[in-house]
Amino acid sequence: MTPQITTAAIAIASVVTYQLCMKLVPQDLNPISALVTIFGTALVCTLIAAKFVPVDVPNWSFAEFSWTPVFVGVAIVGIELGYLLMYRSGWHLAAAPLFVMGSAAVVLTPIGFLVFRQPWSSRYAFGLALCLYGLYLLSPQEQ
Repeated sequence: MTPQITTAAIAIASVVTYQLCMKLVPQDLNPISALVTIFGTALVCTLIAAKFVPVDVPNWSFAEFSWTPVFVGVAIVGIELGYLLMYRSGWHLAAAPLFVMGSAAVVLTPIGFLVFRQPWSSRYAFGLALCLYGLYLLSPQEQ
């Protein structure tokens, strides 16, 4: 397998596991207790992975500090809490990730073009239109 396929497979398997497990978090478990458990487990797994994942920098170093990982950490807490509360409010397993990722794609697409100068094409326009239509179809409907 190519590195692109291998890394995508890891990400896909992890997202599927994540969504299934997040949907199954008991309703009576305090959301903050769940997050503490989630992040404690993630810390242990990260420390274990550090022994196996090849990196370009040989030693752990915070000499080249960046605020970016701090903001990623804040965003991850929002993602975790957001999904947990979405599922508790009745979102379906099939709809919640599609709605979130479709919405994120709609927001990130123009940022990619305007800020990062990524190329624009009719394929992107068509994909963006499909995302918007998909969001309409997936949005909660008043009964």
